[in-house]
Amino acid sequence: MKLLKKCWLWLALGLCTHAQAQWNIFAENLPPAGSWATYEIARTDIPSTSKAPEIKLSVWAAGEVNGKTYVWLNIEPVAWLGSREKAPLRFLIPKDLDREGANKLLESSAEILFSNPKTGPWYMLPEDVKSLASTAGYSTENTLVDDKKTDPIDFKNKTFECKKLHMICLTNIDPPFVKKQVIKIEGTVWRNESIPFGIVKAEWTEETTKGDKVSKESKRVTLLSHGTDNSFVAPLDHGERFHLLRLLFKR
Repeated sequence: MKLLKKCWLWLALGLCTHAQAQWNIFAENLPPAGSWATYEIARTDIPSTSKAPEIKLSVWAAGEVNGKTYVWLNIEPVAWLGSREKAPLRFLIPKDLDREGANKLLESSAEILFSNPKTGPWYMLPEDVKSLASTAGYSTENTLVDDKKTDPIDFKNKTFECKKLHMICLTNIDPPFVKKQVIKIEGTVWRNESIPFGIVKAEWTEETTKGDKVSKESKRVTLLSHGTDNSFVAPLDHGERFHLLRLLFKR
């Protein structure tokens, strides 16, 4: 029983991490393969003297899946499903994914690959995602709505007229042996289509309710740089297929 409880605890933590990351805002209208962009992710509700962490997003060509063009959306380095290490997280998704598909990034992915350099890479297929979500009581609803306003955002001595979008994400996690968690994320996304991945800035507040306890955090994602790199990408090592016990023994 203790073993199962610990496993479900790490699962809940891992799913919370994914919910808070909001990777779906980057997945619609993807740029051409070879495009990349770096972002700073900062807490804005607490003072900090340390440098805010950075992530890099990139797109790699992946060929066809069932006659449709797919790409790898790479996000690195990030934690995934309770992992101890941060590593590249990759979503195999349609090249022309629209906003509706991006809002359900997990369900839209033909494969999810976590390339952990210490415990080895592992991957999830759609049936694994569906089974895990069902078993863990995981559900999420994402909306991204144009609020019909624009804002000028300065980036490297250039001003971008950005469309403002209202973002809401509501996630429920209710696995066995662990208190139900509800995560509500609400904020604003500033989008300009001339930037790879479209995102110039995003700000949001995360409210997590677990039992009778409520915690809040505020975060900001800011574009740092972007460019193109068409260097050859070696075949990816997919490693083992996902198994629930991995969350406990190979985090």
